[in-house]
Amino acid sequence: MSPTTAIPSYREQSPEVAARFERLRQREVTLEVRRLGKVFDSSRGRVTALEDVSFSVHHREFTCVIGPSGCGKSTLVRILAGLETKTSGEVLVNGESVSGPGPDRGMVFQGYTLFPWLSVKQNVMFGLRMSRHSEFAAEREAREWIALVGLSKFENAYPHQLSGGMKQRVAIARALANQPRVLFMDEPFGALDAQTRGQMQSYLLDIWKNVDITIVFITHDLDEAVFLSDRILVLDANPGRFREMVEVPVPRPRSMEQMFDPTFLAARKHIESLIHPPAKDGGESREAPVMRLAKPDPDVV
Repeated sequence: MSPTTAIPSYREQSPEVAARFERLRQREVTLEVRRLGKVFDSSRGRVTALEDVSFSVHHREFTCVIGPSGCGKSTLVRILAGLETKTSGEVLVNGESVSGPGPDRGMVFQGYTLFPWLSVKQNVMFGLRMSRHSEFAAEREAREWIALVGLSKFENAYPHQLSGGMKQRVAIARALANQPRVLFMDEPFGALDAQTRGQMQSYLLDIWKNVDITIVFITHDLDEAVFLSDRILVLDANPGRFREMVEVPVPRPRSMEQMFDPTFLAARKHIESLIHPPAKDGGESREAPVMRLAKPDPDVV
Protein backbone atom coordinates (compact mmCIF):
# COMPACT_ATOMS: atom_id res chain seq x y z
CA MET A 1 0.00 0.00 0.00
CA SER A 2 1.38 3.42 -0.93
CA PRO A 3 1.59 6.18 1.73
CA THR A 4 -1.19 8.10 -0.03
CA THR A 5 -3.67 5.20 -0.11
CA ALA A 6 -6.67 6.05 2.05
CA ILE A 7 -7.66 3.57 4.74
CA PRO A 8 -11.38 2.78 4.33
CA SER A 9 -13.88 2.40 7.12
CA TYR A 10 -13.70 -1.08 8.61
CA ARG A 11 -17.46 -1.33 7.96
CA GLU A 12 -16.91 -1.28 4.19
CA GLN A 13 -17.41 -4.93 3.21
CA SER A 14 -17.21 -6.49 -0.21
CA PRO A 15 -20.33 -8.32 -1.42
CA GLU A 16 -18.52 -11.63 -0.85
CA VAL A 17 -17.69 -10.76 2.75
CA ALA A 18 -21.20 -9.46 3.42
CA ALA A 19 -22.65 -12.71 2.05
CA ARG A 20 -20.31 -14.72 4.29
CA PHE A 21 -21.51 -12.90 7.40
CA GLU A 22 -25.12 -13.37 6.36
CA ARG A 23 -24.50 -17.13 6.11
CA LEU A 24 -22.73 -17.05 9.47
CA ARG A 25 -25.70 -15.38 11.17
CA GLN A 26 -27.97 -18.11 9.85
CA ARG A 27 -25.97 -20.92 11.47
CA GLU A 28 -26.94 -22.41 14.80
CA VAL A 29 -25.46 -20.85 17.92
CA THR A 30 -22.81 -23.11 19.44
CA LEU A 31 -21.77 -20.93 22.39
CA GLU A 32 -24.05 -18.49 24.20
CA VAL A 33 -22.96 -16.28 27.11
CA ARG A 34 -25.67 -14.52 29.09
CA ARG A 35 -24.90 -11.68 31.52
CA LEU A 36 -21.76 -13.38 32.79
CA GLY A 37 -20.13 -11.98 35.91
CA LYS A 38 -17.11 -12.91 38.01
CA VAL A 39 -16.12 -11.45 41.38
CA PHE A 40 -12.93 -12.36 43.26
CA ASP A 41 -12.22 -11.94 46.96
CA SER A 42 -8.77 -10.44 47.46
CA SER A 43 -6.73 -8.88 50.26
CA ARG A 44 -8.00 -5.50 49.03
CA GLY A 45 -11.63 -6.61 49.09
CA ARG A 46 -13.95 -7.77 46.35
CA VAL A 47 -12.69 -7.33 42.79
CA THR A 48 -15.07 -7.49 39.83
CA ALA A 49 -13.25 -9.16 36.93
CA LEU A 50 -16.24 -9.52 34.57
CA GLU A 51 -19.58 -7.77 34.60
CA ASP A 52 -22.70 -8.39 32.53
CA VAL A 53 -20.88 -9.95 29.53
CA SER A 54 -23.20 -11.32 26.84
CA PHE A 55 -22.42 -12.61 23.35
CA SER A 56 -22.90 -15.63 21.11
CA VAL A 57 -20.68 -17.62 18.75
CA HIS A 58 -22.05 -19.52 15.77
CA HIS A 59 -21.17 -23.00 14.52
CA ARG A 60 -17.68 -23.12 12.92
CA GLU A 61 -17.08 -19.47 13.64
CA PHE A 62 -13.59 -18.24 14.57
CA THR A 63 -13.95 -15.59 17.27
CA CYS A 64 -11.07 -13.71 18.91
CA VAL A 65 -11.35 -11.96 22.27
CA ILE A 66 -9.22 -8.89 22.80
CA GLY A 67 -9.05 -5.97 25.19
CA PRO A 68 -6.76 -3.89 27.40
CA SER A 69 -4.91 -5.28 30.40
CA GLY A 70 -7.36 -6.06 33.19
CA CYS A 71 -10.33 -6.81 30.94
CA GLY A 72 -10.57 -10.44 32.13
CA LYS A 73 -9.82 -12.25 28.85
CA SER A 74 -8.20 -15.27 30.49
CA THR A 75 -10.80 -15.37 33.27
CA LEU A 76 -13.53 -15.38 30.63
CA VAL A 77 -12.09 -18.26 28.62
CA ARG A 78 -11.45 -20.35 31.74
CA ILE A 79 -15.10 -19.91 32.76
CA LEU A 80 -16.27 -20.83 29.25
CA ALA A 81 -14.10 -23.96 29.35
CA GLY A 82 -15.50 -24.89 32.76
CA LEU A 83 -12.14 -24.52 34.51
CA GLU A 84 -13.32 -21.68 36.74
CA THR A 85 -16.67 -20.93 38.35
CA LYS A 86 -18.76 -17.89 37.47
CA THR A 87 -20.39 -15.59 40.00
CA SER A 88 -23.45 -14.80 37.92
CA GLY A 89 -24.92 -15.38 34.48
CA GLU A 90 -25.00 -18.44 32.28
CA VAL A 91 -22.82 -20.20 29.69
CA LEU A 92 -24.46 -22.56 27.20
CA VAL A 93 -22.81 -24.90 24.68
CA ASN A 94 -25.34 -26.22 22.18
CA GLY A 95 -28.08 -25.25 24.61
CA GLU A 96 -26.56 -27.15 27.56
CA SER A 97 -25.46 -25.20 30.64
CA VAL A 98 -21.73 -25.31 31.45
CA SER A 99 -20.96 -26.15 35.08
CA GLY A 100 -17.51 -27.70 34.75
CA PRO A 101 -15.05 -29.21 32.27
CA GLY A 102 -16.51 -31.49 29.62
CA PRO A 103 -15.59 -33.37 26.44
CA ASP A 104 -17.59 -30.88 24.38
CA ARG A 105 -14.88 -28.27 25.05
CA GLY A 106 -11.14 -28.41 24.40
CA MET A 107 -8.49 -26.06 25.76
CA VAL A 108 -5.03 -24.98 24.59
CA PHE A 109 -2.95 -22.79 26.90
CA GLN A 110 -0.02 -20.46 26.28
CA GLY A 111 2.33 -22.67 28.28
CA TYR A 112 3.44 -26.02 26.92
CA THR A 113 1.19 -28.42 28.81
CA LEU A 114 2.39 -31.67 27.25
CA PHE A 115 3.39 -34.56 29.48
CA PRO A 116 7.20 -34.58 29.19
CA TRP A 117 7.47 -38.33 29.86
CA LEU A 118 5.14 -39.21 26.97
CA SER A 119 5.92 -39.19 23.26
CA VAL A 120 3.97 -37.07 20.78
CA LYS A 121 1.74 -40.03 19.93
CA GLN A 122 1.21 -40.92 23.58
CA ASN A 123 0.31 -37.32 24.44
CA VAL A 124 -2.35 -37.23 21.75
CA MET A 125 -3.60 -40.69 22.77
CA PHE A 126 -3.95 -39.67 26.41
CA GLY A 127 -7.44 -38.17 26.20
CA LEU A 128 -8.61 -40.93 23.88
CA ARG A 129 -7.53 -43.60 26.33
CA MET A 130 -9.22 -41.69 29.19
CA SER A 131 -12.46 -41.75 27.17
CA ARG A 132 -12.16 -45.55 27.03
CA HIS A 133 -10.94 -45.98 23.48
CA SER A 134 -9.09 -49.24 22.96
CA GLU A 135 -5.33 -49.01 22.55
CA PHE A 136 -5.63 -49.82 18.86
CA ALA A 137 -8.39 -47.26 18.21
CA ALA A 138 -6.63 -44.55 20.24
CA GLU A 139 -3.37 -45.08 18.36
CA ARG A 140 -5.11 -45.03 14.99
CA GLU A 141 -6.98 -41.80 15.76
CA ALA A 142 -3.91 -40.18 17.32
CA ARG A 143 -1.93 -40.76 14.14
CA GLU A 144 -4.68 -39.10 12.09
CA TRP A 145 -4.60 -35.98 14.27
CA ILE A 146 -0.81 -35.90 14.29
CA ALA A 147 -0.86 -36.06 10.49
CA LEU A 148 -3.35 -33.18 10.42
CA VAL A 149 -0.90 -30.92 12.29
CA GLY A 150 1.98 -32.07 10.08
CA LEU A 151 4.02 -33.99 12.65
CA SER A 152 3.81 -37.61 11.47
CA LYS A 153 7.62 -37.84 11.33
CA PHE A 154 7.80 -36.86 15.01
CA GLU A 155 5.15 -39.13 16.52
CA ASN A 156 7.76 -40.97 18.60
CA ALA A 157 9.65 -37.83 19.66
CA TYR A 158 9.40 -36.40 23.18
CA PRO A 159 8.46 -32.80 24.03
CA HIS A 160 12.03 -31.78 24.88
CA GLN A 161 13.02 -32.70 21.32
CA LEU A 162 10.46 -30.33 19.76
CA SER A 163 10.46 -26.61 19.03
CA GLY A 164 7.91 -24.35 20.69
CA GLY A 165 5.70 -24.25 17.61
CA MET A 166 5.78 -28.03 17.28
CA LYS A 167 4.79 -28.44 20.93
CA GLN A 168 1.77 -26.24 20.40
CA ARG A 169 0.78 -28.22 17.33
CA VAL A 170 0.84 -31.36 19.47
CA ALA A 171 -1.25 -29.57 22.11
CA ILE A 172 -3.79 -28.62 19.43
CA ALA A 173 -3.89 -32.21 18.13
CA ARG A 174 -4.40 -33.52 21.67
CA ALA A 175 -7.24 -31.04 22.29
CA LEU A 176 -8.93 -31.88 18.98
CA ALA A 177 -8.58 -35.66 19.38
CA ASN A 178 -11.59 -35.74 21.72
CA GLN A 179 -13.59 -33.97 18.98
CA PRO A 180 -14.93 -31.11 21.11
CA ARG A 181 -17.61 -28.77 19.78
CA VAL A 182 -15.63 -25.69 20.85
CA LEU A 183 -11.87 -25.20 21.10
CA PHE A 184 -10.74 -22.49 23.53
CA MET A 185 -7.25 -21.09 23.07
CA ASP A 186 -5.71 -18.77 25.67
CA GLU A 187 -2.91 -16.83 23.92
CA PRO A 188 -1.44 -20.11 22.62
CA PHE A 189 1.21 -18.41 20.47
CA GLY A 190 2.18 -15.68 22.94
CA ALA A 191 5.50 -17.30 23.88
CA LEU A 192 6.62 -17.90 20.28
CA ASP A 193 8.95 -15.74 18.22
CA ALA A 194 7.37 -13.60 15.50
CA GLN A 195 8.27 -15.90 12.59
CA THR A 196 7.04 -19.07 14.32
CA ARG A 197 3.93 -17.25 15.48
CA GLY A 198 3.04 -16.34 11.89
CA GLN A 199 3.55 -19.93 10.80
CA MET A 200 1.35 -21.20 13.63
CA GLN A 201 -1.43 -18.78 12.71
CA SER A 202 -1.43 -20.16 9.16
CA TYR A 203 -1.32 -23.75 10.48
CA LEU A 204 -4.30 -23.03 12.72
CA LEU A 205 -6.39 -21.63 9.87
CA ASP A 206 -5.60 -24.72 7.78
CA ILE A 207 -6.64 -26.98 10.67
CA TRP A 208 -9.83 -25.01 11.30
CA LYS A 209 -10.70 -25.23 7.61
CA ASN A 210 -10.52 -29.04 7.74
CA VAL A 211 -12.12 -29.76 11.12
CA ASP A 212 -15.72 -29.24 12.26
CA ILE A 213 -14.79 -26.98 15.16
CA THR A 214 -15.78 -23.61 16.60
CA ILE A 215 -12.82 -21.62 17.96
CA VAL A 216 -12.67 -18.93 20.66
CA PHE A 217 -9.16 -17.48 20.70
CA ILE A 218 -7.77 -15.11 23.35
CA THR A 219 -5.05 -12.71 22.23
CA HIS A 220 -3.57 -9.30 22.97
CA ASP A 221 -2.15 -8.98 19.46
CA LEU A 222 -4.30 -6.84 17.14
CA ASP A 223 -2.79 -8.20 13.92
CA GLU A 224 -3.32 -11.77 15.10
CA ALA A 225 -6.95 -11.06 15.96
CA VAL A 226 -7.73 -9.51 12.56
CA PHE A 227 -5.81 -12.19 10.65
CA LEU A 228 -7.51 -15.15 12.32
CA SER A 229 -11.07 -14.25 13.15
CA ASP A 230 -14.50 -13.86 11.63
CA ARG A 231 -15.53 -11.60 14.47
CA ILE A 232 -13.63 -9.98 17.33
CA LEU A 233 -15.12 -9.54 20.80
CA VAL A 234 -13.67 -6.36 22.32
CA LEU A 235 -13.83 -6.02 26.11
CA ASP A 236 -13.49 -2.95 28.30
CA ALA A 237 -11.36 -3.21 31.43
CA ASN A 238 -11.83 -2.84 35.19
CA PRO A 239 -14.26 -4.53 35.20
CA GLY A 240 -14.36 -6.54 31.99
CA ARG A 241 -17.47 -5.56 30.04
CA PHE A 242 -18.71 -6.13 26.51
CA ARG A 243 -17.61 -3.24 24.29
CA GLU A 244 -18.27 -4.31 20.72
CA MET A 245 -18.43 -7.34 18.45
CA VAL A 246 -16.46 -6.39 15.33
CA GLU A 247 -17.05 -8.15 12.02
CA VAL A 248 -13.69 -8.52 10.25
CA PRO A 249 -14.15 -7.41 6.62
CA VAL A 250 -10.97 -9.15 5.36
CA PRO A 251 -11.86 -11.83 2.76
CA ARG A 252 -11.01 -15.49 3.24
CA PRO A 253 -8.82 -17.40 2.61
CA ARG A 254 -6.31 -15.25 4.49
CA SER A 255 -2.63 -14.70 3.75
CA MET A 256 0.11 -12.73 5.50
CA GLU A 257 0.22 -10.30 2.55
CA GLN A 258 -3.26 -9.09 3.53
CA MET A 259 -1.82 -7.46 6.66
CA PHE A 260 -0.77 -4.53 4.43
CA ASP A 261 -4.15 -4.26 2.72
CA PRO A 262 -6.26 -1.14 3.45
CA THR A 263 -9.18 -3.33 4.58
CA PHE A 264 -7.00 -5.13 7.12
CA LEU A 265 -5.51 -1.86 8.36
CA ALA A 266 -8.95 -0.30 8.70
CA ALA A 267 -10.15 -3.15 10.92
CA ARG A 268 -6.98 -2.97 13.00
CA LYS A 269 -7.30 0.80 13.41
CA HIS A 270 -10.90 0.50 14.55
CA ILE A 271 -10.08 -2.15 17.17
CA GLU A 272 -7.12 -0.11 18.42
CA SER A 273 -9.43 2.91 18.83
CA LEU A 274 -11.74 0.77 20.99
CA ILE A 275 -8.95 -0.53 23.20
CA HIS A 276 -6.91 2.70 23.38
CA PRO A 277 -9.30 5.58 22.77
CA PRO A 278 -7.68 9.00 22.23
CA ALA A 279 -7.53 11.31 25.24
CA LYS A 280 -10.41 13.79 25.41
CA ASP A 281 -8.05 16.74 25.54
CA GLY A 282 -6.44 15.67 22.27
CA GLY A 283 -3.49 13.87 23.78
CA GLU A 284 -2.09 12.37 26.94
CA SER A 285 0.13 14.75 28.90
CA ARG A 286 3.31 13.37 30.37
CA GLU A 287 5.85 14.94 32.66
CA ALA A 288 9.47 15.13 31.59
CA PRO A 289 11.77 12.42 33.04
CA VAL A 290 13.11 13.20 36.49
CA MET A 291 16.31 11.19 36.09
CA ARG A 292 18.88 11.32 33.31
CA LEU A 293 20.90 8.13 32.85
CA ALA A 294 22.98 9.33 29.91
CA LYS A 295 24.72 12.52 28.78
CA PRO A 296 22.75 14.72 26.36
CA ASP A 297 23.24 13.72 22.72
CA PRO A 298 22.04 16.04 19.92
CA ASP A 299 21.24 13.03 17.71
CA VAL A 300 18.89 11.54 20.33
CA VAL A 301 15.73 13.63 20.52
